Amino acid sequence: MPSIAAVVATHNRPKLLAGRALSSIAGQTCRPDYLIVVDDSDAEFRHANADAVSGLEIPETRKIYLENLRTPGASGAWNTALIHLQGIDSSAYVAILDDDDSWAGTYLEHCEEVALESNLDMVAAGLVFYRSQDTETEVYHPPVSLEVDDLLVRNPHIQGSNLFVRLPRLLEAGGFDEALTSTTDRDICIRLADLGTVRYGPLREDLVHHYADNDRPRLSTRGSDAKRSGLTYFFRKYRGRMTDGQQ
Repeated sequence: MPSIAAVVATHNRPKLLAGRALSSIAGQTCRPDYLIVVDDSDAEFRHANADAVSGLEIPETRKIYLENLRTPGASGAWNTALIHLQGIDSSAYVAILDDDDSWAGTYLEHCEEVALESNLDMVAAGLVFYRSQDTETEVYHPPVSLEVDDLLVRNPHIQGSNLFVRLPRLLEAGGFDEALTSTTDRDICIRLADLGTVRYGPLREDLVHHYADNDRPRLSTRGSDAKRSGLTYFFRKYRGRMTDGQQ
């Protein structure tokens, strides 16, 4: 049975990392075989992040804390984790979780069950969006299939925290594009779809809690420099494949 590696890239959010992301990983009914936390934080936050990983009570899980020595940002951090994992377990499933998001307790259990039953390379669960603490949640279901035409113009509700993919497939697709400051999820999904052999399936249960708070800086904040830069690069990268309508 393939192993599962939970991968978290973190940037300057030690309280959310410990209290939300790591706490939800420790509470899984199916605990991961590996927990890899890659620290992309400023130096002042790294000690707290390392302590959060070392102090986490998660039996039967190998805990690994790494510092991001590649391109600053989530993509460099994720690639750091993928390269490290390749050296210790090259056939594992990779389950990515943003440091400010959380999984329902049965997330990994359900992903593994569906992946093994249907012999899938990739699974995406439903997302529960929290815009702020004062608004009602929104629920988004993943696509039935990976369609490049859809990915070129919008995010079909697959992003970091509900990405569950076999490591060999991620590596075959080239890993994460470190030139992108945002829109990394759409980019990796396009390249996975381009392989033409990735067996993908949706998980209809809404098991991923995504906190899109507007009162704090985030890479995907609408109108932010990081968002504009990522979209500009994404457009330049893929405009040659777009119809006039998609452009």
